[in-house]
Amino acid sequence: MVTSDLSARINDVLRYVGITRNMNAYMILSQALTLIAEDEDRLRAVEKEIYTPIADKTLRGPRAVQSTVRRASKVAWDFFPDRVQELAGYPLNGRPSAVAMLELLYNGVARYDDLSILK
Repeated sequence: MVTSDLSARINDVLRYVGITRNMNAYMILSQALTLIAEDEDRLRAVEKEIYTPIADKTLRGPRAVQSTVRRASKVAWDFFPDRVQELAGYPLNGRPSAVAMLELLYNGVARYDDLSILK
């Protein structure tokens, strides 16, 4: 995926669920989704492969990065639960966990062309 195309897709997916550029979570989620796009296997070791590299770049701890993802998940779920479920592709019984949120956001980025909802 071309970098500018990837960042445009990430921007569209994040905005779709209510995560805008003025939120701290936007930058964190954008970096996380870029890391996942480079290697989807990073979802198997989220703390080591996603949270820690982002924490190192932003001078925070990995738990702070995880907390930011959790808060973003809460914001998205509170304001747009139908959109979050649409990105998930299956019914959710409640707000997704931080890892589940990263996965469903990435699925939205990866399936971008198939999602007429984003256009």
